[in-house]
Amino acid sequence: WDEGIRFWITMDETPKEYGAPVYLKGSHNNDVVDEQAVFVDIEQNGLEDFKDKIGEFRTMPGDMLIWHPRTIHKVDGPSDGIWTTYRRVLGGTVAKGGTIYHDKTGSGGVLSDLGRHGLEDGQKLDSAFFPIVYPTFDKSEAADRDSGQVGRSPRDIVGKLGGLAGKASGEKFFSFFKVLGSR
Repeated sequence: WDEGIRFWITMDETPKEYGAPVYLKGSHNNDVVDEQAVFVDIEQNGLEDFKDKIGEFRTMPGDMLIWHPRTIHKVDGPSDGIWTTYRRVLGGTVAKGGTIYHDKTGSGGVLSDLGRHGLEDGQKLDSAFFPIVYPTFDKSEAADRDSGQVGRSPRDIVGKLGGLAGKASGEKFFSFFKVLGSR
């Protein structure tokens, strides 16, 4: 997916023992990982050129990481699954004009798309859920957000998670739910 960039702005120091973002340098150039993939086995054939080119970043509050959306990356949690420090970040994706929406329901990527924007796979990202910030600010999008038309509802979240549970392996989310349960 060459239609944008990903970013992460940290609000807390990365613990020394775990939690540092790790990237496989140059992996955005691989031709074996499907564009819709959320979880990647770095031992799979075709990734030999990337799996040993590791970039690890021990971020401090205010640091910003920017990467290509196809870059293979991860954040390892503590071995016991219990985080003893906060790992607050502001993260997201910036898409260029004309970008097409890709519905990831059932792929694991659904956790990053819990809004009720109403877009279907293949439609242009044209919604106040995906605000235009450059070259000009769109006042109608701001009005939609200010009036509460942009947000999440419990029904939308349950619907998206229901699709996830029916299609994705629970093993992929074991760590996520272990962290969630530790709070």
